[in-house]
Amino acid sequence: MKQSRLANTLKKTLLLVLLVTTGCKCGYSQTGKVVIQVSGVEAKKGGELAVGFFNKNNFLKAGRQSLGVTKEINGETMEIIFDRVPVGEYGIAIFQDIDRNKDLNTNFIGFPTEPMGFSNNARIRFGPPSFDDVKITVEENRTLNLIIRLR
Repeated sequence: MKQSRLANTLKKTLLLVLLVTTGCKCGYSQTGKVVIQVSGVEAKKGGELAVGFFNKNNFLKAGRQSLGVTKEINGETMEIIFDRVPVGEYGIAIFQDIDRNKDLNTNFIGFPTEPMGFSNNARIRFGPPSFDDVKITVEENRTLNLIIRLR
């Protein structure tokens, strides 16, 4: 009997630690909303849109986005809504993962071969744009409407 109480207490403690250390935003009130209108989607090629919110320290590091989602391609323009984005500065990168391999395909010199775009419609020149070029600010209880064109 004491072992089961101990086990239950340990389970509850571990769950609490897990929630705290993973940054659970349960009841987190300092959030804003981001609505992204994505244009330039090559709907006939199919696949999915991969959307990532990056902070300055992890900008464009694969798998290190602060927020991310993939959505099935359903038209040449798509709307993606993030309801509870923690307040802060982000850079958004989007690409159409035509072959669904979870990677942005590039040619032999490293230029993307799948459609992609960034917040502020920053362009790729001799490399990816800087964080300052793509930076957007999410404010508490505000809705930020963005239009991002894939190229």
